[in-house]
Amino acid sequence: MRRANLVCGSLLLALGALSLVEALRLKDDWQGARLMPAVLAGVFVVLGAGHFAPSLAAAERPAWPDAPSRRRVAFVFGVLGLYVAVLPSLGFLPATALFVLVLLRALAAFSWAVALALTAAIAVASHVVFRHWLGMPLPSGSLGL
Repeated sequence: MRRANLVCGSLLLALGALSLVEALRLKDDWQGARLMPAVLAGVFVVLGAGHFAPSLAAAERPAWPDAPSRRRVAFVFGVLGLYVAVLPSLGFLPATALFVLVLLRALAAFSWAVALALTAAIAVASHVVFRHWLGMPLPSGSLGL
C-alpha cells in the first residue's frame, strides 16, 4: 500500500469521524444545520475508504484525460460560474433550470423533450428540497420565483 494513500485515507477517515461527532452535537431547530456537516462527514468517510481500495488491488495508473475531456470539464466549470453569476438576478428556480438544461443539451445525448422534462423535474425537486424541506432562503430574482 502506498504511503500517500494510507496517510490521505487515514486523515479523511479521521476528519469524517470528527465531522460526524460535531454534527451530532449541534443543537439547532433548523434540520439543515446538522444535515450538511453529517453529509460532509459521510463524504469524507467514503473518500477516505476509497484511498485504501486502489492500494489493495495493484491497479494500473489511469491515463491523463484527453483534450476533449479537459474541454468538457472546463465547460462545466464555466457554466457553473455563469450559474453563480446569474443566480441573484434570475432567481434560484429559473437559473437552476437554465443551468441543468445547458448541461444536459451539451453533455448528454437527450432529445429536447427528454432534456426539458428532466430539467423541469430537477429544478422543481431542487426548489422543493431547499426551500420547503430545508427552509433555506433562496434568491427569488427579478421574476420573484
